[in-house]
Amino acid sequence: MEAFHAHGTFYADRLAGVSAWQDIPPLSKQALREMPVSADETLHETRSSGTSGVQVLIQNSASERRFRQALAYRPFLFYGLDRLDDNRVRQIIFVDGTAIDPVDKQQWPFEFDGRTYLTWRVGIAAVPEQILGLLQSVQPQVIRGLTSGIVRFAEEVAARLDGLGVQVVSTSGEQLAPGWRTLLSDAFAAPLLDRYGATETGSIAWQCPYCDDYHANSDELILEESPEGLLATPLFIESQPMLRYQLGDRVELLAAEHDCRIRLPKLRILEGRRDDWLIDGAGRKVSPLSFQFEKVVGLIAWRVHQLQAGDLKLYFDAEHGSSDSDLRQQLASQLTTIVPGRNYELLAGIWRLEHGGKFKRVVSDFDPALRN
Repeated sequence: MEAFHAHGTFYADRLAGVSAWQDIPPLSKQALREMPVSADETLHETRSSGTSGVQVLIQNSASERRFRQALAYRPFLFYGLDRLDDNRVRQIIFVDGTAIDPVDKQQWPFEFDGRTYLTWRVGIAAVPEQILGLLQSVQPQVIRGLTSGIVRFAEEVAARLDGLGVQVVSTSGEQLAPGWRTLLSDAFAAPLLDRYGATETGSIAWQCPYCDDYHANSDELILEESPEGLLATPLFIESQPMLRYQLGDRVELLAAEHDCRIRLPKLRILEGRRDDWLIDGAGRKVSPLSFQFEKVVGLIAWRVHQLQAGDLKLYFDAEHGSSDSDLRQQLASQLTTIVPGRNYELLAGIWRLEHGGKFKRVVSDFDPALRN
């Protein structure tokens, strides 16, 4: 508490008169938007909208960013990758959007635990057959990224995936449904080991290959259960420190002793992100995480609703003074690219979406019987 109090007036004011940890007011996403950020190094920025659709700017120094990356790679210390050429790991990461890296893209290798990780990224809303072409060329040992995007690809591509040489599928971004787990592990003929985290806090927990439970990164974060959901305090972030940050996901922290060789405490995910699929005009599934609205300048918050007949309503809030016409043009362009063949309407005010909630940024009432 003393370290946070000394960081600046933001926390000095919040902690005034507070003497016990449990009495510290949780840090909301709105409060995070108001926090002054400072660092002696260059700040790397990324924007996140999480499950609520309310956007925040995450700013980390170069050293913090590097540590976040290393924490994300921690599970690979135990994932038993073998059959490597010169300890080089080829990984394909499913991310939002429609872009697909070329096979000969310039690499910026990440060195970790004596291995060199080479990375290609594919947009989860890209044409599945084009994604398959990259996988066949790269022959990755690791498939990572947004869960529903990998599921969409595996469901829609008309080819076998068990000959690619994939040694582990490491999903993230959404709560993993049991059916999705079976589908992906069968499709790639490889173990599926899930990871849990948030853009704001970094990696929180990862599934263990030895006991199948999730181990919490409790040596780098303080994690707490609360009536409002999970609170997280990353201990390695100083430029934009988060004290009892209110993620809201419902988890259970297991205090009982366990006999797994990985001694980190265990965590059980009860309720996390669970947005709905969208269906485009051709009847194809679209992952709810396909959008890149975080790149739209002036956008504060957004939510999407697909009506029973298939039409789309995109609700949004914009910063005061933003160009409404430019913002609407960017939103419409991305919406029609990601979900082609659907009528749509843009509506100011995310409060107008009655279905919105902590775990639903994208909701659908689509009825296939009324498909256009």
